[in-house]
Amino acid sequence: MLIMVYRMIDIHTHILPHIDDGAEDAKEAKKMIDCMQMQQVRIAVCTPHFDPARNSMEKFVAKREKAFSYINNSAVVLLPGSETLYHDLLYQYSELDQICINNTRYLLLELPYSKHWSDRDLECIEKLMNVFRIIPVIAHMERYCFLWKNKKNIRKLINLGCVMQINAKAIIDSKLRKTALHYIEEGLTDVMGSDCHDMSQRYPNLKEAFDIIEREIGIYYCDLLQQNAASIINGKKIRNDGLC
Repeated sequence: MLIMVYRMIDIHTHILPHIDDGAEDAKEAKKMIDCMQMQQVRIAVCTPHFDPARNSMEKFVAKREKAFSYINNSAVVLLPGSETLYHDLLYQYSELDQICINNTRYLLLELPYSKHWSDRDLECIEKLMNVFRIIPVIAHMERYCFLWKNKKNIRKLINLGCVMQINAKAIIDSKLRKTALHYIEEGLTDVMGSDCHDMSQRYPNLKEAFDIIEREIGIYYCDLLQQNAASIINGKKIRNDGLC
């Protein structure tokens, strides 16, 4: 029997203190990092929320840089990124490089929460990709009813060139698990993140989710999710149609 050696990459975290609804302070950030290290997470992408309607990119980047300064001698490699909420105000900028994951073309993108999904929504994402030459990583796909309950919409985004990210909680939650594992097996989920915010309710939990994936559908899918995460942070293609 194969035993997975856990050396994980967490693609979606809110570790940085004093910037969003993530870690309250440096002390809590340190506890989150220690928790990750115990789970053998080796790299974490720091993706604080960026809402272009509430903040300028310049202020966000400056605040993120200051938040990094509160964390010293991290046992986990921390990479810069953002969880950017889609908004037309993004087009006021000439480029989005500063908010992409680790200076790659991958942008963790939060979609507006809506019960409905239209071709216009798809066109908006396609426009964002074409204008800025970015690859959207659709954050926590399980939170959008128009995606989670409609595989056709997931496929439309994938065919467009988007990467689909699922939260570990969708694997751990018994009510969501069956669908989540099915989407992983069908190639409708590319990468997993903890989306951790604190040490109480939304703590780092990647290992728990990977243990379930290995047990239920096999180590191959654990490796695939991690290979995709590695490709993202290194700016490499996940699919042949991806932009890099």
